[in-house]
Amino acid sequence: MTDLAGTITSAARSAWWIIVVRGLVAIAFGVLALFYPESTAKAIVIVFGIWALADGVMALVSIVTGGGRAWGWLLLEGVLGIAAGIIAFREPAITVFALVLVIAFWSLMIGVLEISGALQLRQVPGSGWGWLLAAGIASMIFGILLIANPGIGAATVLVLIGIYALVVGIFWLIGAFMFRRGASQLA
Repeated sequence: MTDLAGTITSAARSAWWIIVVRGLVAIAFGVLALFYPESTAKAIVIVFGIWALADGVMALVSIVTGGGRAWGWLLLEGVLGIAAGIIAFREPAITVFALVLVIAFWSLMIGVLEISGALQLRQVPGSGWGWLLAAGIASMIFGILLIANPGIGAATVLVLIGIYALVVGIFWLIGAFMFRRGASQLA
């Protein structure tokens, strides 16, 4: 067994369940996004707005409580956080549009990493690397679709996100159990 196969086998025996949890969370989010797209979009914007406002206020508070020489950066961070929070509440459509682009780029990067990981796992017999490759390809396609159509409505985006999350979650679940089985056979 190669060093890579040994490392992967060891990781699979101890942490395969993390991929299962990741898959289940993706599936749960996918179901929410598919059946409640408007509510999910509103919730995401509200949570982001609250977080940005709170983070901005805390940055400003930290200037008073000992920001030291970095007070200028903290002031800028605080103002930007508060501005982002206000924009999220006053202009939720702009926030959703920006979020679509963030999700698109995140999906592309995740896809690259999943494909890279799948190609490394290919060396390990029974690793289920094909499912990780499929998840990576799905991530790449999803990211490209969002970049090609960033102005589509929030509900449509969340339906696409829901489908993506369900597909990738299923791929992760299948891959996790195949990964576990393959590691058990190698051990």
